[in-house]
Amino acid sequence: MKLLNIYDTEAIAYIDKGFLENNGIPAFVEQNAMSSVFPAPDSGTSSIGLFVDDDRYEEAKRLLDSRQE
Repeated sequence: MKLLNIYDTEAIAYIDKGFLENNGIPAFVEQNAMSSVFPAPDSGTSSIGLFVDDDRYEEAKRLLDSRQE
């Protein structure tokens, strides 16, 4: 699995996950709790990562970069 993007909100991460999966690319959302243990100034409590298989990374990145907002 490779980290594709980092989000501030879980909702946006799941929207992108659904978009990728609708285009045939399995994706996984994971919330990273380490930043709440050792927070950096102004970093919030955690970050949410969107992961895809290594071999689908470039395709997933192109899809997210090219979609209409």
